[in-house]
Parts: sequence; C-alpha cells; structure tokens
Amino acid sequence: MPASYDRNKIYPVIIGLHWRDGSAADVYGWSGFFGLKNLYGDNAIFIAPEGLDKGWANTGDRDIRFMRAMISEVQQGACTDPQRVFATGFSFGGMMSNAIGCQMGDVVRAIVPMAGSLWSGCANSSYKVAAMFIHAKDDNTVPYSAGMEARDVFLKRNSCSAITVPVGSNGCVEYQGCDSGKPVLWCGTETGGHWYPNFSAQESKAFFDRFK
Repeated sequence: MPASYDRNKIYPVIIGLHWRDGSAADVYGWSGFFGLKNLYGDNAIFIAPEGLDKGWANTGDRDIRFMRAMISEVQQGACTDPQRVFATGFSFGGMMSNAIGCQMGDVVRAIVPMAGSLWSGCANSSYKVAAMFIHAKDDNTVPYSAGMEARDVFLKRNSCSAITVPVGSNGCVEYQGCDSGKPVLWCGTETGGHWYPNFSAQESKAFFDRFK
C-alpha cells in the first residue's frame, strides 16, 4: 500500500507474479516488483501473490480462481481503479500473466509477460486485454518461439495486423490495426538469456500509463 494512501484517491493495482521456485517475498523484496515499485512510488497498490508448489501451473484453473478472489478482496478493502488492474511476471510468472490475459479481460486491463509462454494454459474467452511481451532470443529455458506463440494468440484475439511500428527507445514494436484500446507490443531482445532486461520496468510503466 502507498505510504501516503489517500482513501479519496483511486489507485491502479499492479500484480507481480514470481518465477518457478520464487516467492512473493522475492517479488516484493529484492526485485521491487521487477523495478516498477521505484517508478510508481506511492501512486499504485502492489500485490505479490505466492503460487502453490512454488509456481503457477494453474491446474484445473485453480490459480485463475485465486486471482479473481484476490483482486476482488483488494478492491473491496482499498480504493482502486477497476479500469487499471495490471499483471506482469517473469518466467512462470509470465506464463501466469498470459493465462490471466487469456481469461480475465473482464477484470484485468493489460498484461506484461516477460520470458513467458502458454504453459499455464490459455482458456477461450470473449474478453480481451492489452498486452506487451518481453523475450530474449537466446532464452534457453523458455524458447523465444514459445513467447511468440503466446503473442500470436493475442494478435489474433485483438484483430491486429502484421504491420509494426517502433515504440519507446528499447527496440519494442507495436502492431497496427488492433481493436481499440487493446494494443499488442513485442519487445524482442537479441541477448539476455532467461531473464528480464533492465528496460522492462520503464517500458512496462509507459505501457500501463496509456490506460487512464
């Protein structure tokens, strides 16, 4: 919660999802919500949930059900903006971000999966979300192709074209012709392995800030 929390102000909610064998404490602590906490300061509410079995297998949609209940609980207890609920995560957390994007567009506005894939599932849904993907070509744990596969699901869902234009200053591109308010961005890096790049927080916040 913001140190200067104001009950008369509505705050965006940012969910940070940990990697395999990681924890909520890792996201909250040394990663600082993948660098986003420093950028937002007191202007957002952050949530670091902890997955069962130290991951987000989402067996039988259990993690999706948990996310819905968790978000609802926070929204009942704090002054949040229901139009600005965002999810991001790395590795298994990126996979869960994709699962959230596939199924929870009625609750979550945008996702930023980093080094993710569709391995936590991707249920059919008529709900759509904005999405930005970050992935390194030399990722030997979650292949670049697995990240592109996830991206392509959202490109199709959001009716995007194959035409891209550069966005930001870190090599990201935005696909053109997407449904209104449902942009899809791709940040593919040449190197970096199975990790998230230093620019991820900057580009993630710029992306989330588009949704007011």
